[in-house]
Amino acid sequence: MADQRDRHHRPIRSFVRRAGRLTTSQQRALDELWPVYGVEYAAKLLDFESLFGRRAPVVLEIGFGNGETLVAMAAGQPDRDFIGIEVHDPGIGHCLIAADKAGLPNLRLIAHDAIEVLENQVPSGSLARINLY
Repeated sequence: MADQRDRHHRPIRSFVRRAGRLTTSQQRALDELWPVYGVEYAAKLLDFESLFGRRAPVVLEIGFGNGETLVAMAAGQPDRDFIGIEVHDPGIGHCLIAADKAGLPNLRLIAHDAIEVLENQVPSGSLARINLY
């Protein structure tokens, strides 16, 4: 009986992927700005000092939506580094546009499941704060 339950067990996800239409500018941002601000998911720990080019407290935001709050926090706290996790492409595109307009060297984005990012990419004890929405 336990074997049958294990076969049907679905992993917990931190999100529900929503359908949404990308605008032309959001798609362009994903194509052109992701290499600047994006961090590809890989099942290995991130080195925040290398990622940002400095040593600073790191704030992680899960579910940043369209990124307005995340961008405002990064702009208002240049002494901290910010990582935003989101899976909704239109929101990521919107955030990329705003981050680029604000010229934020202290912001990076990850488009992946937050649970896997926390388990595999975030070193233990490395975050100053987590914002969860």
